Amino acid sequence: MCRCPGEHGGHTLRNTPLPGLLALVLVAGCASGLPSDTERAIETHYAAHASEEGGRCPALFIDGFTRVEVVEDSPQRQVVDARYLYGDRIKDRNDGGECVGYNGRRFTLAKTDAGVEVVEMSGPKRG
Repeated sequence: MCRCPGEHGGHTLRNTPLPGLLALVLVAGCASGLPSDTERAIETHYAAHASEEGGRCPALFIDGFTRVEVVEDSPQRQVVDARYLYGDRIKDRNDGGECVGYNGRRFTLAKTDAGVEVVEMSGPKRG
């Protein structure tokens, strides 16, 4: 159940110690709700094939999911709409915010006895 600030004994985010806020953000950012193998398959495929910001980001990675929705789930395939925060392993975040941002894509995964594999990803791709 979600509560508004002040509904639980007057405690609000304003008087939460900074380490507590950081832990809350990290936990919220890590909980996509997807099975770990599905999340790993999406992250690996994105890092190998995605393009952001007109191709200016050479080493992209998903830094966290902000929203995930399973659109289709059958024994053979799964379709996932994901919103995420992306970053770049080469272009540091201290470079004025280049190659850091939010985006969304649809990932189609094949399910086999060997596991899950992304077979299609919407959005711009490299090369």
